[in-house]
Amino acid sequence: MYWTKASFFCLLGICVLSARNAAAQDNTPYSRFGLGELSRSENAVNLGMGGVAQAFASPQAVNYVNPASYSRLQLVTFDVGVNGGVRRLTTADASSQSGFGTLAYLQLGMPLGKKWGLNIGLRPLTRVAYNIAESEERTFFDTLKVPLVNQFEGNGGIYQAYVGTGIAFGNFSIGANFGYLFGNVTNSTKVLYPSETTILPSRSSRRTSYGSFFYNVGLQQVVPLGKDYSLSFGLSGSLEQKLTARRETMKETLFYDASSDEYDTRDTIEYTSGDKGNVIYPQNIGAGIMFMKADKFSFGIDYNTSKWSNFRNYDAPDSTQDSWRVNIGGQFVPNAQSFTGYWNKVSYRMGGFFGKDYVKLGAADMNIWGFSIGAGFPVKRIMPAVNQFTLINAAFEVGSRGNQERLKETYYRVTVGFTLSDRWFIKTKYD
Repeated sequence: MYWTKASFFCLLGICVLSARNAAAQDNTPYSRFGLGELSRSENAVNLGMGGVAQAFASPQAVNYVNPASYSRLQLVTFDVGVNGGVRRLTTADASSQSGFGTLAYLQLGMPLGKKWGLNIGLRPLTRVAYNIAESEERTFFDTLKVPLVNQFEGNGGIYQAYVGTGIAFGNFSIGANFGYLFGNVTNSTKVLYPSETTILPSRSSRRTSYGSFFYNVGLQQVVPLGKDYSLSFGLSGSLEQKLTARRETMKETLFYDASSDEYDTRDTIEYTSGDKGNVIYPQNIGAGIMFMKADKFSFGIDYNTSKWSNFRNYDAPDSTQDSWRVNIGGQFVPNAQSFTGYWNKVSYRMGGFFGKDYVKLGAADMNIWGFSIGAGFPVKRIMPAVNQFTLINAAFEVGSRGNQERLKETYYRVTVGFTLSDRWFIKTKYD
């Protein structure tokens, strides 16, 4: 398995472009609520273990979930991840399928000292992509009944650019991420009438632009348990945060363009711009424990909860509720020090999760569950004398939420992370 830098970046470019094209096909109606569908914060390593991340730290893996883990970085690590997959929506009498894909994370971690690390990165926070049609019959002039279609559409997302640092004092580590949230989300509703009627179709749209600072903090404590064994505890989260936003609204009449098979603007009835407001982003807390043997195995469990019942968008509540999730998983390496047998040095991962989703429709809670498998593949160096270390981490996840009576969403997702590490700041020695 010999790789060149050129082939690596060609593969990376293909994955990013493929993910970008697949994203246009996505349709997840649940992203209509809150700030959109929440993107996973774990990297490919942790996703392969069912999302276990609170107590996880590695010399060559950048764990954004708990910034205290940055203190364990020993190599300058450029880490980029992409994901893609298939989403299936099912109701009692219909089903549909769509593809999705996106850049999962882009980050650069580096040790600043023996027990001090830094991470600079960019990742999505939420994504909005839905297209829902609902038929109804409306009465005009008391007796005229006209069928119509309400079409609900949404697109956009919020991203986070950040810098984080973590420092250790003995076996205790503390860290924090600070950054800026930015992005746009457009929600619109079209009311479409049959072409033979004289009633004009219409569209009401709302575009919200987000821009605000954010933070989250983390703690980790490692307890040695004799030779090569240890127990790690992790805790991370943030208090309720107030985000600033700006909103534009527009109401239009439409006409149907047969050549493009699209509805275009006929007249603008109303437009408002610059409506500033606040969005309450909920408190979230996570805790976990992990049992490890150095260079052999690790197994852990996490519990995460968010106060989504306090979410407000321009002072208005939404169909959200307090959520929780339990993650269980681990990894195993047959023989990390083996000089022969490539598969002895591969990291094999497995895990799962279950919990309650932050979206609440009707009286029943919406359960979530999933399981994953993954692996970390070391890439052999072309020149053994150089200090570069490369890993390809892959995770396959199957998950579900909702129920078939209302709307069940099942997804199959593959996440691939490319980790390029190097030893920097090495002083040249001469004999």
